[in-house]
Amino acid sequence: MRLLSTLGWTARVVVEAAKIIEPDENIVFYGYVDEIEEIRVKNALEEVKNSLGNVKEVRVDPMNFQDCLSKISNYMDDESVANITGGTKIMAFSLALRAALMDIPIIYVVTRNGKSFIKRVPVKLSASRRNFFRINGESTAMQILRLILEKPDGRIKMKELQIRLGKKYSTLSDAKRKLILANLVKEKKIGREKILIANDVAYLFGGDLL
Repeated sequence: MRLLSTLGWTARVVVEAAKIIEPDENIVFYGYVDEIEEIRVKNALEEVKNSLGNVKEVRVDPMNFQDCLSKISNYMDDESVANITGGTKIMAFSLALRAALMDIPIIYVVTRNGKSFIKRVPVKLSASRRNFFRINGESTAMQILRLILEKPDGRIKMKELQIRLGKKYSTLSDAKRKLILANLVKEKKIGREKILIANDVAYLFGGDLL
């Protein structure tokens, strides 16, 4: 099994995950934007290599989504686990997105009372390599998700979606079903009003990357 991890300034989030999972190989994606950050990231990388065996280091541009995604894709297979705890948001997003599309586990490390635990990120964008929807800003599902995440409370009425997107209710219902299946949103009914609410994991797909 292969553990793919994004690395920032802290080696612990990679080392602790590897100690718990005990992979056959550790693929560590790292990058930096200036000389000060370079020192901190390289120190963390050296600590990872000193603490773990069988480490493959892969440098990425931490602010370039396409670069991160393409390099991550070179190392991910069906036996992988994705650790998105470290690195920049773009690095973590790239790893999470590629993993979700391949239906492999996505994890992050949390620490409580001095002990480290692994949490599973409950996002699912495909089954048996069949994607639920297109991950781009043109698909109805992603247009809906974008509008939900624009709301301060992360929720929107189905009636408002109809008005703003100008699509048939059947089209919106099909896209809504896919978002629910992917665990990105949930639906709540108040009287006759149907409301879509973003789950926490949906915010991985927020902002300019949609």
